[in-house]
Amino acid sequence: MYEGSLFEKLTRAFQGQKYGDEEILYHSIANNLSDIFSTNAGSSLACKDYGKPELNDINLSLEESLANISESFSSSILEYEPRLYDISVKAVSHTNNLSKIDINITGYMRVNHKNQKVRYKAYISGDGIIEVQR
Repeated sequence: MYEGSLFEKLTRAFQGQKYGDEEILYHSIANNLSDIFSTNAGSSLACKDYGKPELNDINLSLEESLANISESFSSSILEYEPRLYDISVKAVSHTNNLSKIDINITGYMRVNHKNQKVRYKAYISGDGIIEVQR
């Protein structure tokens, strides 16, 4: 039975929950994605590339910025979330609110010897805060 990451086991994050292995793994991955995306790249002493990239580059067009965000987040996920594979990351801006960006993440996780397709959504608000929706 999957019980979450070591930190989640120590904090008993899923203790008393009526989740199955698949749901616990799904939530554990979402927790890790949230940690990755809420950390600024370069702020970790151990891993300088851990976290979200600098999101403001005035030299890039909106399309280039979205492509840059997609590529950077994809690289971070591949490096720091090994439980996800065959991932696709797509950043999309809102037409009515350019300060908000949706990040659609699709991929696969392996649970109980089966490949399970998963989807996550992350939102970047105008203040740079990123929220991962499970």
